Amino acid sequence: MSLFKTLLSGSRFFKILPKEVWIGWVSSLVEAYNMAIYSFMAPLLAKLLFQQEAAGSAVFFSYSLVFVGSCFLYPAGAVYYGLIGDKRGRQKTCIYSTLGLAIATGMMGVVPIHFLGGSSWICFLILIGAQHFFSGGEYHGSVIFSLEHSGKKYSGFMSSLSCLFAVFGLVVANGLATLSFLIKDELWIRVCFFVGAIGGLISYFLKNHCQETPAFTAIPQRSLKEVNWSTFIQSEWRKIGTVVVILAFFIVSYTFIFIFLPLMHFDQTTSQNFDTFKSLIAYGFLLVVAGLLADRISIQKVMLVGIWLFFIAVVPLCRLCKNLLILQMILTACACLVIGPIHSWMLHQFEAQNRCRGIFVSSAIATSVFGGSTVPICLMIFEKSHSLVMCSIYPLTIALGSFVCLTFYKKTREVLA
Repeated sequence: MSLFKTLLSGSRFFKILPKEVWIGWVSSLVEAYNMAIYSFMAPLLAKLLFQQEAAGSAVFFSYSLVFVGSCFLYPAGAVYYGLIGDKRGRQKTCIYSTLGLAIATGMMGVVPIHFLGGSSWICFLILIGAQHFFSGGEYHGSVIFSLEHSGKKYSGFMSSLSCLFAVFGLVVANGLATLSFLIKDELWIRVCFFVGAIGGLISYFLKNHCQETPAFTAIPQRSLKEVNWSTFIQSEWRKIGTVVVILAFFIVSYTFIFIFLPLMHFDQTTSQNFDTFKSLIAYGFLLVVAGLLADRISIQKVMLVGIWLFFIAVVPLCRLCKNLLILQMILTACACLVIGPIHSWMLHQFEAQNRCRGIFVSSAIATSVFGGSTVPICLMIFEKSHSLVMCSIYPLTIALGSFVCLTFYKKTREVLA
């Protein structure tokens, strides 16, 4: 009943939200679509990009392109846009990165695959790298933009809504990619990339009519000029390290649940193909529930519970459960307790004048190490062991590290307080 009252109160709160919050959420939706569409299409594109390779090797190489982009280009973009966000404003960060991401995604749809033949993967590698560079400023930039405009009230709930709109983008990307597997038409594949470009251009024009966030405009001008990366990292390394570890859980758990597990359960039946689509819809609903719980209990406590539940569930489920939908649903429920309020938690780790740098640098480190590596690592483990249980050890290890780190960080903050 209390959750219902909170939701009802939150609905009244929606009426007074500035338009910038909604535009930030729309941008999160578009960014999530643009960054997810290739990953969902990778098994199908593998047959076109790596025609000379065996099926398993082609899929491995197809996902390896994402690894290269996330490992090298995303950190560069995050550091670059992190500096812009704290020096020139959140709006500038969102505008430039949104336009660049839209162009990179749209260009994927015009790559002449048959003309280039075995070299076409190079074009996709360049464009995936460009996507990750611009995404370094777009995703977290849009989230910070929305949350700073919405204020501190219902912070967990508002964080979960930022994630929810990103899930909307994932659902659309997964749905269109699944249809591509069923239709098997190259023109439809290209249309999927054009959809992302059109959405990005709409987001770009909307952001041009936004105001800067109150948190940024309240920062003294003198503080904006005092940008020293080395001093900042030396003074905030504990916060940065903790955020990196928690983001690692976010990245690895999401990738394991929604990209790797479908690969291991993939067949050509329609019901199987749409299991991930159904799980993503549940993912969005559970994110909102997690945000409401975080506001009622405590953001950090809810996140700790979610990490612990994922830790104790992932190996037994991978051992005993053969149904992809059930497996995804249970693991998603655990992961959502962490992912729902995570952006609000990150926002409050850094002061406003260092917020973009702190969050973007943390995301740069986490994404470069874990962003594109989860699927290749799990595929290699499966190739050697032929066991899904052995693959689940990887996300289990990340969950354990996250739980220990967040618990230690909590105690440290309590002592300092």
